[in-house]
Amino acid sequence: MEETLIGRLAGADIPETLRLALQEVAREVALLLPSLPTVQQRRTPRRFERVVTEATDPALDTHWWEVYLDLIAKAASEQGATGQPVVAAIHRLCPLLQAHLGPYTEVRLEPITDDTVWGICQLSDTLTEPRKNFVATNAVSLAQAHFNKHAWFRAIYAGKAPVGFMMIVDDPETPEYFLWRFMIAAPYQGRGYGSQAIQRLVEYVKTRPGARELLVSCGEGEGSPKEFYLKQGFVPTGEVDDGETVLRMTLV
Repeated sequence: MEETLIGRLAGADIPETLRLALQEVAREVALLLPSLPTVQQRRTPRRFERVVTEATDPALDTHWWEVYLDLIAKAASEQGATGQPVVAAIHRLCPLLQAHLGPYTEVRLEPITDDTVWGICQLSDTLTEPRKNFVATNAVSLAQAHFNKHAWFRAIYAGKAPVGFMMIVDDPETPEYFLWRFMIAAPYQGRGYGSQAIQRLVEYVKTRPGARELLVSCGEGEGSPKEFYLKQGFVPTGEVDDGETVLRMTLV
């Protein structure tokens, strides 16, 4: 992997500082690979090859590099001191890629396709405790959507980057509009993408028949998204559903 990627980078039309940073990660990852579990030995090279492709091919319309670098860094961190050179190299690389490939600003909701579904599922792998305990994985959510005729789901994009996932119960006959699943991948948290995604969702729900409110429920405790929902304008209803606090946003 190392020699192939460094060879590709040698002739790439990218800033020299970025080229050197990518080459550094390639070298450190190659050294770490034998220490990784078998599944990570397969996935890590493929993920980093995609990062290099995104850095060198401006024609690509979807960027996964922040998610893939996050997952590589997590796998490296699990190896303790052995993995720290990879983590440090990735830390130096990220701002250079951000400057080269960004900005990632405009937030929109997009359908999930054959080409993006695997990546959307991997967004869940970036979450860590305690936050990951408050939302089902995107793979589980998509499986449940297959059996619920009222499930409406979208990937959350910021620019070219898929950054999250949301799914609502969209039943115009009730009418009931319930935010069933919502997540922002760990590398993208704290950038305002979640708030913008809720705004896009509200804009959609307001177009639906009889839409007067948007409901959501969440668990309590460390890592709970309750404070986030309160900041978006949801208020507690006083109800508890399956152990979760129910909140409401009035739309009219």
